[in-house]
Amino acid sequence: ELRREGIRIPIAVMNPEIGSFGLIFDHKLEPEIYNFRLLNHFIDAAKKQGITDYPIHIKIDSGMHRLGFEMDDMTQLIQILQNQQQVKVRSVFSHLAGADDAKFDSFTHEQVSVFSNCANQLQQAFTHKIMRHILNSAGTERFSQYQFDMVRLGI
Repeated sequence: ELRREGIRIPIAVMNPEIGSFGLIFDHKLEPEIYNFRLLNHFIDAAKKQGITDYPIHIKIDSGMHRLGFEMDDMTQLIQILQNQQQVKVRSVFSHLAGADDAKFDSFTHEQVSVFSNCANQLQQAFTHKIMRHILNSAGTERFSQYQFDMVRLGI
């Protein structure tokens, strides 16, 4: 619908379903990729359509333990990404669980540390610039030192 209304800027699709890949390609949407199963299916779908360098966004699990690649996954993730041409990482990101509450500040700093480590490993493996972002609305108010390349405002 956004594309039909003339929106041409990048649009990220959070938590995409495997069955939606055709629509994602058709409308030039950019999926969040958060596990190996989704990554491998997306690469296979792009390969079948002859697509190369399709932009994706890698989600890091920095401590919420819901979705995302963990620090121990980085070596395997980088190997997969380096050994294919169908996708190209546009950004790497994570989500802060408690940025709005001071009682979680130490956890927030831990999350940023994990995220930074993972993001740095990913960037060092590739020559193109990979944008980094972790701050949500509350994070922009309380942790501006962690704004990296962009922020995600919502509330």
